[in-house]
Amino acid sequence: MSDFLEKKLLNYIFRGQSFTAPSSIYIALCNDSITDDMAGADLPEINGTGYTRKQVTTSQWTDPNADPDQIIKNNAEIKWENVQWEDTVTAIALCTTQARLSGDVLFWGELTKEKIVTKDDSISFAANSLSIQIDN
Repeated sequence: MSDFLEKKLLNYIFRGQSFTAPSSIYIALCNDSITDDMAGADLPEINGTGYTRKQVTTSQWTDPNADPDQIIKNNAEIKWENVQWEDTVTAIALCTTQARLSGDVLFWGELTKEKIVTKDDSISFAANSLSIQIDN
């Protein structure tokens, strides 16, 4: 979880400050490590011809109430097809805006296995492969 989201949630819960959840979340592909204090503008995000963040709407996530560990997952495949850029994807960030290097980071994570992407290649995350759990 990003520092941004931690502060927003704490202020919402304990100080009564408003917080509006984003209507959509956008997945950014990154080629280096991410830290909690990074904003969208700080991400080591892919920079290549035709690259864009992928939108995942609120309906594309599972219900954490249905999971005994309160884990939420993507319920559909998320895919970049026939990319026109080349890079090595090592991490992703869930962001509040679609524009590259903008918005706020909500959550982020390193891939368990990096993905070398070449021109005309695809990169995808199968349904239920992205999981988020808030726990210490």
